[in-house]
Amino acid sequence: MKKKRYLPFGYRMIGGRIEIISEESDLVQNIFCSYLAGSSLQQLAKLAEQTGLHFRENANAWNKNMISRILDDKRYWQKGLFPAIIQEELALQVSELKSSKASTKTPLHFLQKKISCFQCGKPLSRNSRSLPKICWDCKNCGVKIGPISDNELLDTTKEKFLSVCQNPQMAELEMGFNNFLSMKAARVTNEINQILNQREVDPGRLLPLILKCAAEKYKACKVTESDHLTLKLKALFREHHSDKELDRELFEQTVKQVILQSDGSIQFRMINEKKI
Repeated sequence: MKKKRYLPFGYRMIGGRIEIISEESDLVQNIFCSYLAGSSLQQLAKLAEQTGLHFRENANAWNKNMISRILDDKRYWQKGLFPAIIQEELALQVSELKSSKASTKTPLHFLQKKISCFQCGKPLSRNSRSLPKICWDCKNCGVKIGPISDNELLDTTKEKFLSVCQNPQMAELEMGFNNFLSMKAARVTNEINQILNQREVDPGRLLPLILKCAAEKYKACKVTESDHLTLKLKALFREHHSDKELDRELFEQTVKQVILQSDGSIQFRMINEKKI
């Protein structure tokens, strides 16, 4: 008798004839139907393991690769040496779904890990159960965004990123605390000038103001880490100002988060914390 491990899961050979194993064929049919209904390969591996059946001899545990091999094995439905376990129509639907998932995964991978929720800032999960419609779910706050196709999201990201490359000043941080310190130093400078314009100058008032002014100007001149990052961003974008395609390496270097809004638009959080 031919050893079972040389035959596809669900079959055995007895007396030179290939026969269907009832329990295993039921699992094969369940795997095909459940995958089409939206179950992941990992979920199907757990389902198969719970049956107590073995994919092959000396293999107690199931994994995603085993499930994928079953879904790809044409011997379950094509006419030939093996009696059919799966209807061809079901097999073709599963094959089409599996191919569509594989074709959309790679182009979006570089972007997917940066996509965050506009409401709580946590990472979003790509929900492809209703292909070709794609939704994005936040497991933290329950927000659901979409549907928005992968191509639409990629096009929106490309357009926005190229606009930043063409206008590096968009990476500039808003005037904040340092500007306030500069204004404070300016007011102290005015006080000093008023004292100097008086007929009699009081050194007791003047010296403390001069020291205060110097201290405020020193604070205003401090360069923060964000300032360094902003200079780096502007320099990188200037080098790519004429790009026509999105440079993924540059994107990885400069964009910290891609914040997906409820209407499908996006906002970048750059490495210097500037939101664009």
